[in-house]
Amino acid sequence: MVKDLEKEPTDSQEKRFEKTEVLGDAKVEEYSGIEEKLSPKEKVRLFAALRTDKGNKNLLALTQNRLLTFSNPKVKLLGEKERFKDIGLNDIQEMNVEERKGFDTLAVTTSKGKRKFMVPEHTGVRISGEIRELQSEQNVDPAEQLEKLGGEKEKGNLTSEEYKKKKDELIDRI
Repeated sequence: MVKDLEKEPTDSQEKRFEKTEVLGDAKVEEYSGIEEKLSPKEKVRLFAALRTDKGNKNLLALTQNRLLTFSNPKVKLLGEKERFKDIGLNDIQEMNVEERKGFDTLAVTTSKGKRKFMVPEHTGVRISGEIRELQSEQNVDPAEQLEKLGGEKEKGNLTSEEYKKKKDELIDRI
């Protein structure tokens, strides 16, 4: 298990967990333990958990900047025995998903090589799609994006609150 990651969640962590896209059998205690390891401006966009047939658990957290994975230190999964992996989204060059019985395999290629992760069944495509979306957001000129947001607000497509939130997120990424 990844019990040492589990932390008693605060009320605000419970609320953020409820708003986060959760895949598999993730628990709020695991989420709060991972959230404590993030930088103040970093937010979990997607959180996935997979319990293996031997009762062990793998966790995956996707933030706006990186992909984090955690697994039981005693278990060797897919030829690797690293307990924690931290991959910057800009480092990801290629992704492949293989559907298997009971889980999907997400293969991520970086400049350091290829790494494979077990994720909940039928979620690999969703996770890789979210990573690609976040990567494309990072490659857009922030000034251009800010201009588009202003235009959407002027057209009435965004409320002042939505505009401010999106503007603040954009400024945080700069």
